Amino acid sequence: GSVCGAHIVLSLPPCVRVRVQVWQRNICAYAVVIVVKMAEGETEKEYDTRKAIEELRERFQGLTTALRESSQSSLEASLHFCQEFCQVLVEHAGRWKTDEDPLPLLEVYTVAILSFAKAASCLSSECENVPLLLEKLALSCAELLLSLPQHVPGALWEEFQSSMKLAHGLLQETGSTQLRLLLVLAQQDGVWANTTLSGILSSQISQTEQVHEYLESEGATLLNMRIKHLIKVDSVDKAAVLAKTCSEYPGFEGKGNFKQTYLLCICLTKSQEQLMEEITSIDCKDALEMICNLESEGDEKGALCMCTTFLKRQLLQGDVYCAWELTLFWSKLLMRLESSAESFLSHSKQMTLLCRSVCHILFLIKVIQNEVASGSIALKMTSSDHKDSKSTICKTISCLLPTDLEVKRACQLTEFLLQPTVDSYYAVESLYNEPDQKPEEDGSLPVPNSLRCELLLALKTQWPFDPEFWDWKTLKRNCLALMGEEAAIVSSIDTLNDTDEQEPLPMQIYHQRHHMRTMTSLSKKMCRHCILLLVPSVRRKRKQLSWLIHPSLDLIRKII
Repeated sequence: GSVCGAHIVLSLPPCVRVRVQVWQRNICAYAVVIVVKMAEGETEKEYDTRKAIEELRERFQGLTTALRESSQSSLEASLHFCQEFCQVLVEHAGRWKTDEDPLPLLEVYTVAILSFAKAASCLSSECENVPLLLEKLALSCAELLLSLPQHVPGALWEEFQSSMKLAHGLLQETGSTQLRLLLVLAQQDGVWANTTLSGILSSQISQTEQVHEYLESEGATLLNMRIKHLIKVDSVDKAAVLAKTCSEYPGFEGKGNFKQTYLLCICLTKSQEQLMEEITSIDCKDALEMICNLESEGDEKGALCMCTTFLKRQLLQGDVYCAWELTLFWSKLLMRLESSAESFLSHSKQMTLLCRSVCHILFLIKVIQNEVASGSIALKMTSSDHKDSKSTICKTISCLLPTDLEVKRACQLTEFLLQPTVDSYYAVESLYNEPDQKPEEDGSLPVPNSLRCELLLALKTQWPFDPEFWDWKTLKRNCLALMGEEAAIVSSIDTLNDTDEQEPLPMQIYHQRHHMRTMTSLSKKMCRHCILLLVPSVRRKRKQLSWLIHPSLDLIRKII
């Protein structure tokens, strides 16, 4: 190669030949420098980084000198310094990306923080930008340290430790403690190297005093940053453990939203059954506040996740407490994230299948009308649906068509056939004892007559018989046959109601008085209590049930 190169040089004109020789000497000299650097263990990339850091340090020193020699007022000079400082920092930090070259960025922050601390004595205490800039520097540096994918080299970590100690000491002279967070990290062997922290994350530490001492030394801000980083890197289980530990520490009460973060973590990781157990003691108003906090922080996915969890709890429990607020928030957050009417209706349908209360379905209908004005959703009953879901749908239809007696009868009979209880039986009886309605014209009905007929046919598919041409006695006999032991309670109540309406004969009065004298007051209370427990509807029929005051001993013996 050298022979060939020499041949090329010699064949050129004399003036050009001299220039080429100079160029060759420069290239050779540069190559020698590179070889020497590599021999010292420094790559070209590391050399460029070192030169850039030295240049950054010189520029910060220049800003500090200009600040001290400025003829402006202290406030104006401080404002100008902060502005120029940020500009220089952004310009140099922009050369590297956090995910590709995090270590040079750590050097940049280390130099910047120490340079700012050295200039702090010349900065005006009236300048609001000074503490704000220092706080942003500390938080950004801490966030970078927590996200470092590899171990920090010893020399760089030692430089960071010494710089933070020096900077913290300089700032303390001005009354600032905003570097405490970084000083805590600098006192450790590594960002995640603390043994107590490792024990907490692995759920292997049980010494409460040791844990509390560690939490107090770290502080709520740094621990909150650790938890957010763990969530960011999909270590949600570890984040949940740390958040729960922090939420249970008395010293952090009212700080850091650790309980909120813990609930968000378990919403992302736990099964529905485990989740319901975890949140059973949490008030919905507290949950709404947490949901609002997450939304205001920009975490709409987290807010939707938590809102969905608590809304499901209320639906499954049939509890309407805060249910409207949860339904409204849920619909708004879902539409922001999904923005598709089809997806919104699909999620709404899934929610209706969990409903155990008419109010919940009406709430869902309302938000569907608000969010998807041109859309609709069908409430469908299939053989696999839960009995409570079917009953809730029937209740909802009754609420939507309150003046249609035939539909209300069909809905109430469907509820009874799904769950043949004493209460549901008497509800059917009360509707069937009302006088029949005259058929109305199609235009006066709230829904088209064709849809109404389809609805009645759909309800009849749930029935084991067709009572269309039956009178009440026939229907009653078939209903009682489905009630098992509870049918005896209904029969006894009906019999006693019938006999109570008749004028008692003198012999009956004698026997009743004789029985009343033989019963102690304790027996009276026991009988009354047993009947009220066995027949909840008795509470609504006190006026009709005069037999409760003059009980029959035979019936009492059966009940007791």
